Amino acid sequence: MEVRYIKPEEAVDYLKISAASFIWKFDKDVDTKVTMPVLGAFHQGKLVAGAEVYNFKCNYCGNLINTVVIDGICSQPEHRRTGGVRAIFDEIEKTALENDITVGFLSPFSISYYEKFGFANLNRSFSIKVPFNNLSQFERSNNVELYTGEQFDELCELHNKCAMKENLMTLRDNKKQFCDTPLENADYTYIHRTSSGEADGYVRFTVKRPHELIAEELFALTPEALSGIVGFLRNYDGIVKILVVKNQYTGSPFSCIADRIDETDYEYKGGIAARIYNLKNLLENNSYPQEHGKFSILSLDELPQNKGIFDVEYQNGKATVTVRDSGDYDISLAPPAAAKLLLAGEGHTKETAVFIDGVELKNNADDFFRAFPHRATHFLNCIWSE
Repeated sequence: MEVRYIKPEEAVDYLKISAASFIWKFDKDVDTKVTMPVLGAFHQGKLVAGAEVYNFKCNYCGNLINTVVIDGICSQPEHRRTGGVRAIFDEIEKTALENDITVGFLSPFSISYYEKFGFANLNRSFSIKVPFNNLSQFERSNNVELYTGEQFDELCELHNKCAMKENLMTLRDNKKQFCDTPLENADYTYIHRTSSGEADGYVRFTVKRPHELIAEELFALTPEALSGIVGFLRNYDGIVKILVVKNQYTGSPFSCIADRIDETDYEYKGGIAARIYNLKNLLENNSYPQEHGKFSILSLDELPQNKGIFDVEYQNGKATVTVRDSGDYDISLAPPAAAKLLLAGEGHTKETAVFIDGVELKNNADDFFRAFPHRATHFLNCIWSE
């Protein structure tokens, strides 16, 4: 099985495989190109599987780590279970170390399927639905400016400031990551400003009349910005009934205020899946307690860079990490379990971690659990818009 990035003239073949795999209608006059780098698996010269693969920088405990985002994974139905997707993931694993990739992300159609590749489901998010009639405590506001593309540098800087407040959020650096044609696409982004004109929050939304205004992204640096954005959105209560804010998590700014509003509904979705490609690098970038602590992890990962026993000793927020081949350890982790405990920000304890498949507690691991408390964690889809 040959694995390589497809050529521009092979884009139609990939789109046809995607259409057959996900059962969507292929239009030969429209579906002629892809904008993402696509890694393809070829059997006897024929493309049989593909995946969009691209790199981003991501916030992890206030540090930037390199990540790979995998999307559009598909295989020709008649070539399924012949090794095409496995070959693509093998190639990603091989190049992860070469490219200093620490973590990989994907949207799983099947959790059990992607566990075979070391991924674990995490960052479950939910949508919050609030009747506009119940938002009267937020004073109507118009301290906003429609994004048209001219404010790209300002909006990008604002997004990245927000990203550095939430674990696993990816940074942005390309105009395609924001919609600058609101009238043509009915996809609106508004920047909120302080009284002095400084950008301190933004919202991106669409409207589904007559029922819902759907905020795909809502970020605020301050409580005043959040209140101002909600107050601005109230101006649409004459054409829609309900405000929907997507991609929320427990403890997110909007969820904190929504918890106090009557008739609020929460709708959960599966979340994102993640896999650690460089365990030592992740451990070195973690933010540790001020007090002294130490622990050892037996990693059951088959990736060469993740094999062995990882000794971590920390103090004053930092840690030294060393690796050995054998000996005693405090906790052993299979790859999905490692992703769950080190990335999800769920703040597990030894009492709850034992219920996670792939976790074995051997010695006292209190210092391990103290090093990975509950954290604001929010992976946001960073795929560029068309």
